[in-house]
Amino acid sequence: EKDARGYLQALATKMTEELETLRSSSLGTRPLDPLWKLRRSQKLDMSARLELQSALDAELKAKQLVQEELRKVKAANINLESKLKESEERRRETVEQMNNLNKEMEESHSRSDKGRKFPDFQDSIFDYFNTPSLAPDLTFRPVDVDTTPERSGTTPSSPSFTSENEDGKTPSIPASPSPTPPSSGLTAPKPKAHQLSIKTFSSPTLCSHCTSLMVGICRQGYGCEVCSFICHISCKDRAPLVCPIPAEQAKRPQGIDVQRGIGTAYKGYVRIPKPSGVKKGWQRAFAVVSDCKLFLYDIPEAKSTQPGVVASLVLDLRDEELSVSSVLESDVIHATKKDIPCIFRVTSSQLIPQFSSVSLLVLAESEAEKKKWVRILESLQSLLTKNQLKSQQVHVLHEAYDASLPIIKTTQCATVLDRERIALGTEDGLFVVEVTRDVIVRAADSKKVYQIELIPRENIIALICGRNRQVHLHPWGVLEGSESSFDSSKLGETKNCQVMTTGVLRPGGPACLLAAVKRQVQCYEISRAKPYQKKLWEVQAPDTVQWLGMLRDRLCVGYSSGFALLALQGESSPISLVSPADPSLTFLAQQPMDALHAQAVGANEVLLCFSKLGIYVNGQGRRSRTQELMWPATPLACCSNSSHLTVYSEYGVDVFDLHTSEWVQTVPLRKIRPLNAEGTLNLLSSEPPRLIYFSNTSSEGDLTIPETMDNSKKLMVRTRSKRKFLFKVSEEERLQQIREKLRDPELRSKMISNPTNFNHVAHM
Repeated sequence: EKDARGYLQALATKMTEELETLRSSSLGTRPLDPLWKLRRSQKLDMSARLELQSALDAELKAKQLVQEELRKVKAANINLESKLKESEERRRETVEQMNNLNKEMEESHSRSDKGRKFPDFQDSIFDYFNTPSLAPDLTFRPVDVDTTPERSGTTPSSPSFTSENEDGKTPSIPASPSPTPPSSGLTAPKPKAHQLSIKTFSSPTLCSHCTSLMVGICRQGYGCEVCSFICHISCKDRAPLVCPIPAEQAKRPQGIDVQRGIGTAYKGYVRIPKPSGVKKGWQRAFAVVSDCKLFLYDIPEAKSTQPGVVASLVLDLRDEELSVSSVLESDVIHATKKDIPCIFRVTSSQLIPQFSSVSLLVLAESEAEKKKWVRILESLQSLLTKNQLKSQQVHVLHEAYDASLPIIKTTQCATVLDRERIALGTEDGLFVVEVTRDVIVRAADSKKVYQIELIPRENIIALICGRNRQVHLHPWGVLEGSESSFDSSKLGETKNCQVMTTGVLRPGGPACLLAAVKRQVQCYEISRAKPYQKKLWEVQAPDTVQWLGMLRDRLCVGYSSGFALLALQGESSPISLVSPADPSLTFLAQQPMDALHAQAVGANEVLLCFSKLGIYVNGQGRRSRTQELMWPATPLACCSNSSHLTVYSEYGVDVFDLHTSEWVQTVPLRKIRPLNAEGTLNLLSSEPPRLIYFSNTSSEGDLTIPETMDNSKKLMVRTRSKRKFLFKVSEEERLQQIREKLRDPELRSKMISNPTNFNHVAHM
């Protein structure tokens, strides 16, 4: 018991010592507690500071937005005030002019001894002349552009022209269509008929009869060999027939027929920014307001040089959203202060959603000249609106797919497969884009696809591709990305193929493919079974083939200055669509022109499009219309459907009615080119490049237009299939976008997309 008690006492003493040791050690760490609390409080403070910083940033951003809106409102207010002052000044001038005009009319009526009746004046600064002659002082005409010292040299109003009937003779014709009336002391020359012949003018020229601009690169109209009479081909029969023109008929005021929009309102020299921008300076140009359009012609840097006949820009003044306004110093930061009062801006409507409108800065020679330009353009636009002369929208532009898709940049050609799919031929191969599902299929690996032709009857796709521009045939399955379908057939004799087309050998018969290699045209029968093709025949064209197409079940071959029709079965000889027996077409042989396009018009007429003009011929190759189709600028390509011709040039797209030859639409988008023969898919070389779809009455419903947005931040994501990709936003970016939309109530409604590709089941 004694031992046990001693053991327990020793154990208790030891435990007491250990407890004291533990207590002393815990007391030693106690000074660290405040450090831990300090760190925790610092973290809390940092978190609170970050939240406050975020709130401050949001508040600053909102304040900046408000300031930006305020700045815009102030700028708009200043602009409106300047417009109000200009309109008040214009109103006062108009009242004075009307008073002077009334006085002159009263004086004229009192002096008149012939009882001549004058037409009523339009309520504008323009007055349209009609068949009765008008005294020149009975209309408000713009000041002659040749009165400035800078224009003392040769101007477009004194054009030189070349007669189609004379070789090498270029007589200089004075610009004014108004011969000087004979003085009372001289006997008037005996009138006789005009000696008219087709002329080619080297600078912009106005018609003596209708005062409209004579648009075109060559053969713009008639010119008299004796007097200064110049007119359109269409004006020849309505113009005065006597030569020289009687003085009372020659004194016709320049102006606009506001009922039809025909005539020239104003012309003059201006300056426009150089292609690299205002910072690099301004270049001279000649501007003409004619036929409800604003034409600009570049002038070379050399002094006293006339502008050419190729327009550098055309804007349609019938555009309802077109606006003309002065500029602020902030709008032209690189312009000198003395130039700012002389600058005005012409802005067209927004052609494509998410794409800025076309804007043109113009520097007039003086502030008074600028006010005159602005006043004339605004007055003309209001008159056109009042008389309901609206531009015809043949093509409506849409963005076919998201511009951030990287393969769009290298696209060479394209075609519409169905309502939800398009095929893109790029430098890296053939791709299929499902526009509603954002699925990208790599269909063929052939490098650099130049042309795509579909043969749905045989489920075959034909491509011109590769370094050698050879024709490859692929089965339809490649469009789905099927690995087993990659067994293409190569046409060995089609190396360096320029162009191809497809057709049917006979009604209800097999499909065929026609390929042009230099001057050779080869015909292949197409079938579904490998090797998919069988060569039938080949013929030689008169010159290197420049265009191929089908016209009324026949093959049409275009070559330099000519077109020919070939039967696919070879049962008849070729028919030249430029008949050598027609003397009115001999100029084509004398002036070689590239063949761009041919399109059937009606039952027995064909429009032949060359690099300088378009000609209507019948089935035997004889001219069917005197009127020729005039290009405003050098065409780069032509496309057509059953009703309209689309012509591409450096400044944009022009659309012509095939049946009436009327120029109906202008799309001022630079660097746009067609990707298919119909011209429905186009590539706009902007930044970034955009895939543009032209919808019209003939193509309506061919393609579903997806919703697109700039800076979508979508990426091509691989799937289990090596051939398929998903083009979508990454998960992190998607969550970030959702958070941003939740912060902004206006964006919440955009989180749910519009319905596409759905069927109505039942009405609930």
